Amino acid sequence: MQEMQQYKAQVINPTGPLPGGIDSFARVIQGSYCWVDKSLLIDDVLQCDKQVMLITRPRRFGKTINLSLLRTFFDNVPLQVPFQDVDIASCFDNLLIAQNEQAMQHQGQYPVIHMTFKGVKTATWEEAFKALQNVVYSEIGRHKELMQYDLDGFGDNEQRQWKRILDHQAQPNDWESSLVLMCKLLCLHHKRPAWIFLDEYDRPIHQAYVVSKKRSEDLKDDDSYYGKMILFMRNFLGEALKGNDFLFRSVITGILRVAKEDIFSGVNNLGVYGVLDWKFDRHFGFTQDEIDQLFEQRNIQQHLQSAKQWYNSYCIGQQAVYNPWSVISYVGNLPRPPEPYWVNTGGIDLLQSLAHKTDPQDREAMQTLLKGENIEKDVSDSMPLRELESWGSVLYSMLLTSGYLTAVKTRLGVVGKIATLRIPNKEVRIAFQRLVMGWLKDTPTSALLSALRQNKPEEFARHLNAFARSALSYFDIQPDEPEWVYHILLLGILSHVVDDYRVRSNRETGDGRCDICMIPVNLNLPGVIMEFKQAGSEGELEEVAQRALAQIQAKDYSAEFVDHPPKGILQLGISFCGKHTHVSSCVLS
Repeated sequence: MQEMQQYKAQVINPTGPLPGGIDSFARVIQGSYCWVDKSLLIDDVLQCDKQVMLITRPRRFGKTINLSLLRTFFDNVPLQVPFQDVDIASCFDNLLIAQNEQAMQHQGQYPVIHMTFKGVKTATWEEAFKALQNVVYSEIGRHKELMQYDLDGFGDNEQRQWKRILDHQAQPNDWESSLVLMCKLLCLHHKRPAWIFLDEYDRPIHQAYVVSKKRSEDLKDDDSYYGKMILFMRNFLGEALKGNDFLFRSVITGILRVAKEDIFSGVNNLGVYGVLDWKFDRHFGFTQDEIDQLFEQRNIQQHLQSAKQWYNSYCIGQQAVYNPWSVISYVGNLPRPPEPYWVNTGGIDLLQSLAHKTDPQDREAMQTLLKGENIEKDVSDSMPLRELESWGSVLYSMLLTSGYLTAVKTRLGVVGKIATLRIPNKEVRIAFQRLVMGWLKDTPTSALLSALRQNKPEEFARHLNAFARSALSYFDIQPDEPEWVYHILLLGILSHVVDDYRVRSNRETGDGRCDICMIPVNLNLPGVIMEFKQAGSEGELEEVAQRALAQIQAKDYSAEFVDHPPKGILQLGISFCGKHTHVSSCVLS
């Protein structure tokens, strides 16, 4: 009975504004935002038997705000501008954690290091190294006590290293030691071991991998971008997390676990908690009880079934959860119908880099998944990035940990886990369709894209019809979402024009929202606007395409290009019926 009470659902400020895109716990509390109470994560972290906890979840699943919650709870440094007037103690008065007297004794009692690496996404190692330095400097600036470093216990060599860092004269090995030096210095100042919270630790690693692969660099070469990043992160994290007597606990978040031999070698007290693990399973994502309470208190129960169909059914450990980003976006945009909000947050570069590895068996598996059926595959939560090209189960492991698939059940296999996988919900099915579109081969995508670049709508229409007939065998066109299928088909094709165009989906422009808007990077290329409509029969295709074109003109979607006019604007009204299409066009000069 006590366990059930401990994990009861609670929504704070249920009728307040929704915190879409806000990842600061202090800002949520200060602004009286509606927030699903995840404060019991604090106690679960304290009760964990591992000193270092690596928690991996898909993007937009609450990792950043949960780390902000932990930092705000444990930190003994007052919040700074713009939150200096926030009463930290009172922030937790009405939360579930306030009922746990033992946990509350830890509030505000520790020095805390809190860093996020989400901004370290650069094209070169030199730029990445500067960005990593800025992350460290930002956290140093939060602790005035770090300016005083001549303390007993902080050795002469350590003092020299720290002075070089403060004076911006540090060498690479100084930066590799900066995290452990900061941790030790804070502990000596406050007479208490420190917490270390690291958000999106894997972002710079994945970026380095993708860039090195594009440049055909040898991933085993320590002089490659990837090799330099791995070496730095291994030393930077290893020194601070391995046998550090000045560390109390550490919580690290990311999307994937980079294999232990790459990053966490020697960190023997590491606990890894991914999407297949029960620990922390209810803290990232919204449970059904939380959703029921949120929708009831906001008096929007009539939309609950749609939310369930579109955003539910992720299996995290033993818990079914909703995608929190999508739910917040959906509720905040009511009464608009559901949309694939999670799809539009990007983040599939690493998956796309594996596209050429798909084979006929993979394609058959994709068709099975898109029909709503399950597949059974070997999976792992540890990603040896250096070996991705040769590791057979990596594709499905990546799809699972990145949120494109979920595991209905798992069992032990000969060399690891075997998971029964499926697409969790309607939103992810749309995302999955877009991802799979990047894997389709032997279709006339290059000719289709060339027709757009050359402002030739007739050729575009011909190639689109051929493409639809060849590619739609991969997708079931459901009666309640036919426009989305074509929408995703085109977005998948247009993923190949990122060097020439910025592609926007459902963008507000003129007096409405156009389905697809292609904004040329080079103004010598035409701008493109697309609007999709379903026809009831093949005989109606031309008429419906004309209506779609008329909507583009009536709602002035071409206003998007007023400030930076390209070389012509290609307006395309696209109708479809099953695998048949028709395109009506107008070229504005």
